[in-house]
Amino acid sequence: MADKISSFADDAARTRVLAAYDRAMAHWPQPRGERDVETRFGATRVYSYGTGDGIPVVLLHGQSATPAEWAPHVAALAEGRTVLAVDRVGEPGYSTQTAPITTQDDTAAWLEEVLAGLGLERAHLVGHSYGGWVALNQAVRFPGRVVSVSAYDPPRALAPLRAGFVLGAIAGLLPGGENFQRRWITRLVGGTGAAPEVEEDQTELTLEAIRGHRVRLLPPPSMSDEELRSLKTPALIMLGAESAVHDARRAEARASALMPDVRTEIVPGAGHGIPVELLNSRVPAFVREVEQGLAGQD
Repeated sequence: MADKISSFADDAARTRVLAAYDRAMAHWPQPRGERDVETRFGATRVYSYGTGDGIPVVLLHGQSATPAEWAPHVAALAEGRTVLAVDRVGEPGYSTQTAPITTQDDTAAWLEEVLAGLGLERAHLVGHSYGGWVALNQAVRFPGRVVSVSAYDPPRALAPLRAGFVLGAIAGLLPGGENFQRRWITRLVGGTGAAPEVEEDQTELTLEAIRGHRVRLLPPPSMSDEELRSLKTPALIMLGAESAVHDARRAEARASALMPDVRTEIVPGAGHGIPVELLNSRVPAFVREVEQGLAGQD
């Protein structure tokens, strides 16, 4: 079982990765809360910011990433509500994986236990990359708590991975390729509008994570037509027009054709990294509109 559980390469790698994590998390607004939620898959670290009567927003980061990636977005998303950023088990952070996650059902069961442990009866899910796939998967398998889903560039949920992306990801794992890794990550993310020091700390964290952490998580499976048709939850799908991960137009067409309640947007010039201004305007407006619709049903 141990070979199915993610881990740091060694104690020195853990120290380096977590030091980079802490530097990147320093860009979060204060006061920042944190707590650990116990699940059958391991203890899950959750960070929080903000207060208010609005339905909480739960943030789900990408693979080989951490909640630090949400630093430019937290304050905008927390207007009138609490924002909670989940450090997924199996990723290079402070959560501790104790059991394998090998199926879509496992992934959804883990997040359902986290949401229940946080005492959330309802939540808006916001995910980037792998986290976007996690959010959509949750709305398929455990929709009861999910009020809405906002996903930016979710891999394989809507379109296949580009061959060049797969080859680049594999090459980036080879030893001695530090310069290639940095160039590849920079091109993949593209310009986001985040402050340079935020982007630099996030890049360093990603590089340390790739080098020092062994991921043993379920690769995001493609979502079937039946799964997408079953998604009754209101969804906002944002896609980078220049994303190296998948064909944004193909993804947009499939979402529009199959998902019952979806809004899609292809962002000109954007890559796989989240454009700060886009997410900080579109997602708060979307969640407010969803809540207004819920109020009208009462």
